[in-house]
Amino acid sequence: MKKKLKVDKKLFFPSLAILVLVIIAVATNLESLQTSMGDIYENCISSFGWLFIFADVCCLVFSLWLIFGRYKDVRLGGPDCKPVFSSLSWAGMMFTASCGGWLVVYGFLEPIYCASQNAIIAGNQASRAYELGQLYAHFHWGSNAWAIYVPISIAIGYVLYNRRGREATVSAGIRCVTPQNKLGKSLSIIVDVIAICSAVFAPVVSIGTGMPLLTALVQNIFSIPDSYKAVIQIAILCIWVAIFGTSIYLGLNKGIKKLSNFNVTAAFIFMGVIGLFVGIIQIFNSEINTVGLYVQDIVRLSTFTDPYGTGGFVKGWTFSYWACYFVYMPLMGVFNAKISKGRTLRQIAFGQLVLCTLGCWVAMGTFGNFAVKAQMNGTVDVASFLANGDEAGAIIALISTLPMSALFMVILLAIAFIFLATTMDSSAFAAAEMTSVQSGPDTQAPRWLRVVWAIIAAIIAFIVVQLGGAKAVRSVCYIAGLPLAIIVFFIMYGVYKMLKTDYRRKSEVPFVPEENDEVVKK
Repeated sequence: MKKKLKVDKKLFFPSLAILVLVIIAVATNLESLQTSMGDIYENCISSFGWLFIFADVCCLVFSLWLIFGRYKDVRLGGPDCKPVFSSLSWAGMMFTASCGGWLVVYGFLEPIYCASQNAIIAGNQASRAYELGQLYAHFHWGSNAWAIYVPISIAIGYVLYNRRGREATVSAGIRCVTPQNKLGKSLSIIVDVIAICSAVFAPVVSIGTGMPLLTALVQNIFSIPDSYKAVIQIAILCIWVAIFGTSIYLGLNKGIKKLSNFNVTAAFIFMGVIGLFVGIIQIFNSEINTVGLYVQDIVRLSTFTDPYGTGGFVKGWTFSYWACYFVYMPLMGVFNAKISKGRTLRQIAFGQLVLCTLGCWVAMGTFGNFAVKAQMNGTVDVASFLANGDEAGAIIALISTLPMSALFMVILLAIAFIFLATTMDSSAFAAAEMTSVQSGPDTQAPRWLRVVWAIIAAIIAFIVVQLGGAKAVRSVCYIAGLPLAIIVFFIMYGVYKMLKTDYRRKSEVPFVPEENDEVVKK
């Protein structure tokens, strides 16, 4: 008999109210909101960009400690617990939950974007610029990025499966290092509300990036004029809602896992085919060079803040990427924790730092080199498309150079479509888990609650697409990354304290708290 779950009203209703207010603000006062949020974000990133850099470095060091340190063999669920998902499905779900439509778009375009930035072009040498463009693309999608999700994934998973917790929330992961008085409980609610809103809003960044590409692909495949663009977008949203709504209703095993498995398989086959057109020798030649630069410059890349320059490049790219990843942190923490039962801490950190990074690097190595090759050969002037703000046009032009280009556009449409759907259903799943009180670690939030959050996410997506509010919501998301970048320090300390307390000696049998222990929520 399944245990019944309750909705955590103190988290559900405040989060819902904030999201509704933001939706109303975007729908009724978009121009003013975009201006004000843009100004606030610019001030935040100028003043606290260094904090994102520092927090990211600490997450990377912490993740390496988990891989090689004393507690590497600690297993979520206990020493005898077996993994719930196969390694392929597990890694695939982590990969697709975070990447979304971003990877499809910036897999092609980021090397050209970065190469065109004056901050990294060395003496107008085009070849050097492309090398550095690939280097930064690999860096922004590498271990530094995935390390941000490791501490929260382990904190929530450890509380759920090793300390018999009843909350899949960010505050649960830091409860052992925060005061348990009225002030502490109020701060916990604030932290969780920020986390829930971040989990729901995070995919909007992917929507704003991916929807223009989806629309352009449909128009090119079916020769539909611009006058029907709004109709196309509404149709895409309707099909999209049907897919991720069904997936989230079916849950992890029957829905999200199967959608993710299909997406990963299709994406890597597509990358492989693109790689054949680039040339396997060219890809290996480029990747070995890029990995060499990465290893050589990783410390410099990880700590570069441009303190005596204009800071334009790091503000527009590294700071913004890290801010976005911190906004994704609650979503990925809850989702990764729920799928990682039976995994050791080493496996969880390794899976994200290495396996997910390799997935992104394959995209950069195939898509990115395809774009660079077209740019250098003069086949497609990708840089001109980007200078005019036409990302979708650049990708369409690149795909059009392939034989059977219409078929490749259909395949790319399907992959991008499902990438966005998997991110959205992961978002709704995480929000539902955070707003429910669990009777046990293996229970999942009620289906109706998952569907409610899926509907809310769909409404936000619809408004953003139809009103063009992606920039405003993106600024809101990035601003929310600042408090989360501070919270991650408490999360890392919380994980360390729990492990130190529970494993007083080098033993595989941890200390198990009593029912009246403060780590177990009544």
